[in-house]
Amino acid sequence: MHNFSFRMIVKKSFIVALILLPILSFSQEKYTFQNQELPIEARVNDLVERLTIEEKISMMVSTAEAISRLDVEKYYHGNEALHGVVKGGRFTVFPQAIALAATWNPDLIYEVSTAISDEARGKWNFYNQGKDQKNVYSDLLTFWSPTINMARDPRWGRTPETYGEDPYLTSRIGVSFVKGLQGDDAKYLKVVSTPKHFVANNQEDNRFAYNAKISEKSLREYYFPAYKATVQEANAQSIMSAYNAINGVPSTANSWLLNTVLREEWGFEGYVVSDCGAPTYIEKSHKYVSTKEQAAKVALEGGLDLECGDDIYATHLLTAYNKSLVPKESIDKAITRILTARFKLGIFDSTEGNPYTKISPDVIGSKEHQNLALETSRQSIVLLKNQNSILPLDLSEKKKIAVVGFNANQVVFGDYSGLSVVKPVSPLEGIKAKVGSSADVTYVKWKTAARNLNLIEAENLRNDHNEETGLYGEYFDDKFLEGTPQTRVDKVVNFDPVNNPPDPYTNFRHKSMRWTGYITPNFSGTYKIGVNSDDGVRMWLNEELVVDEWHNRGMTTDQVEIPMEAGKKYAIKLEYFDNGGDAICQLLWEVPTLADDLYKEDKEVARASDYVIAVMGINKSIEKEGRDRTDLELPEDQVNYLKEIYAENKNIIVVLVAGSSLAINWMDEHVPAIVDAWYPGEAGGTAIADVLFGDYNPAGRLPFTFYKSVTDLPDMDDYEVSNGRTYMYFEGDVLYPFGYGLSYTKFEYDKLKVKSKADKITVTTTVKNIGKYKGDEVVQLYFKAIHPSEKKPLKKLIGFKRESLEVGASKTITFDVSKKELEFWDEKTKKWTFEEGDYEFMIGASSKDIRLQKTKAIK
Repeated sequence: MHNFSFRMIVKKSFIVALILLPILSFSQEKYTFQNQELPIEARVNDLVERLTIEEKISMMVSTAEAISRLDVEKYYHGNEALHGVVKGGRFTVFPQAIALAATWNPDLIYEVSTAISDEARGKWNFYNQGKDQKNVYSDLLTFWSPTINMARDPRWGRTPETYGEDPYLTSRIGVSFVKGLQGDDAKYLKVVSTPKHFVANNQEDNRFAYNAKISEKSLREYYFPAYKATVQEANAQSIMSAYNAINGVPSTANSWLLNTVLREEWGFEGYVVSDCGAPTYIEKSHKYVSTKEQAAKVALEGGLDLECGDDIYATHLLTAYNKSLVPKESIDKAITRILTARFKLGIFDSTEGNPYTKISPDVIGSKEHQNLALETSRQSIVLLKNQNSILPLDLSEKKKIAVVGFNANQVVFGDYSGLSVVKPVSPLEGIKAKVGSSADVTYVKWKTAARNLNLIEAENLRNDHNEETGLYGEYFDDKFLEGTPQTRVDKVVNFDPVNNPPDPYTNFRHKSMRWTGYITPNFSGTYKIGVNSDDGVRMWLNEELVVDEWHNRGMTTDQVEIPMEAGKKYAIKLEYFDNGGDAICQLLWEVPTLADDLYKEDKEVARASDYVIAVMGINKSIEKEGRDRTDLELPEDQVNYLKEIYAENKNIIVVLVAGSSLAINWMDEHVPAIVDAWYPGEAGGTAIADVLFGDYNPAGRLPFTFYKSVTDLPDMDDYEVSNGRTYMYFEGDVLYPFGYGLSYTKFEYDKLKVKSKADKITVTTTVKNIGKYKGDEVVQLYFKAIHPSEKKPLKKLIGFKRESLEVGASKTITFDVSKKELEFWDEKTKKWTFEEGDYEFMIGASSKDIRLQKTKAIK
């Protein structure tokens, strides 16, 4: 009896404790917003009510400092995750964004972005839930990715960051990427994804002041769809506005874009962040208003919540508020949106119940993620040409292989790239590892006949700090080279904050820096070493002071001549200070005029080899943020080099490492095999070798058109896609069409059926592998209106599937298409409209290689 009573007392006490636990827990909280049992909306509202107007505004900038009186930690927005986490440590580096699109595999890209966000959370957890991470723009829960601007023109310098020229492909890849970043928990976000730059950010020239004139039809049908999909299907929590204006109104202050379309029409509930510095350009470059207080007003009214930068909101919004230019309600609305994302991330909660706080740092650079990077690189590689089936290379008998070219022994990640955990694999290293003793591989180091002034690349820079390439950089937080600097190894000296992503090492007004190390030329001759800089600069070569301009000044390029011997190390020290405002410091060189026998060694090796693998292409010296291309060709010295090598050995395979299309007409006419590897990430060299030697059957497809000449393109300022842009409207002959890519095997298409019922169209076909290799086929579905009442696309992608088939295997492919995919924007009614009539449905292996087609009346 007593035991029973005791057990009952214990049981009742336990029940009472369970009932009181939330109350007791809440009683330990200082503020209501800290009670994680309450709905997020109530918690956010409570915190907003407690904040002063000054504190609210201090949280409306990307580098928001802590508010200690309310126990609110600092929060730094703005890391990047385009193809791996960029800042905050070392992470897995996946292939560049354009390569992700070239896989035509949204499921794979979901795996990639899931791995990226796992690594971000793992590092955040390593940093004690971010408390121990001190660098601005380097926190790990908010990412300004992906870039889903349309690659309407291959000259655009940021084309490699995109998913190509087609809105449907971009939408599918973009939705998968955003979903993978943000996670699938019902309560918590893993990280915040920020699709950018809304909208039509499509050229670098004059990008801070450019006014893009675009019809609403083009905006709705071409520039908007990917953003709409990431908002409505992937629930993106943030959107970044663009630098440019649209039809006279800066995107950062464009209420029609940010409020009417984004929020009212699409139902976006997250926050809008500016591109970095964009609010400043409302007044400075666009001249849309005359004062910075007015810039704060129009940005806030236009729908901008968060400023990347430290000017308009950081400095002038409070003044605008005090002058009654902006109401408290508008500030409250913006800070509510910003804080809602923070609460969804769980940073105001305990770690209990949030699954993402349990992710171990061990996932970072894990073997699983390394394998995923390799598989993604394999799937992205596009076989452009394979005359007489020269590929895959046969090593059944020992062969002599020459490896040459501009990018042969370099690892080119592309823009917005982080540092890899593992040593990245160059094409040369991948080839050597693949063939082992099965072939004799001879590498000839690249030499160039180009004489223009370019950045000195990492290959030619060394240091004394246990890094293979680059100069040792010291970054000081004053302009006197005093105090304790932050240090790192810089692969190139290209301090250009206006055109580069925010850098945690240089996030201050007055700054100075020093780079030390060695220059190692590839060949002997007289070089010109140049420094392009503003304000103060000093440079020593072999301990001799050769440039001494330590004073405030405008941008100037200083050059000195110096004779150098191939392979010898020449000590360099470069010091620079910036006095505020725009800044730049770049280390350049002009290579010497060389003798006619520059390629003597290369030609001898090519002549003695069975095969030549030439790894050519471009890099950030030609295409990047802040730099558009002026033509589509490979650099002239590379083309001339290939011609000379081809004259010695016709068995040449060219591997292109590049982020955009190239007018490689001579190569297409003469070279037997061409492989496009993009910027393939940390495992790129291994993936390239897997394809070249037949351990992987390539199945990547082009996400944009390869034109024959820049003369095929409309003017860069023409944003109307219907004026002959992309595969949808270009009627001329192209080098390689959108969706193109070869395989080592062959596929047969059969039995196309089209059925229409209610609002759904079902298209089926059978695909069979009739070749000799297992392989993937990317089955593409296009449509066009037969008798349109107005100008419409020649064809338009509305479905695709990547399927793997064994030799002799076949599979029925089914596409379920909503009738909405056939709608067009009616400029007269300002509505999406479906036009009854005959439509042609086309199934093929590219936009040009249509295998089956059928006309169907759709009502």
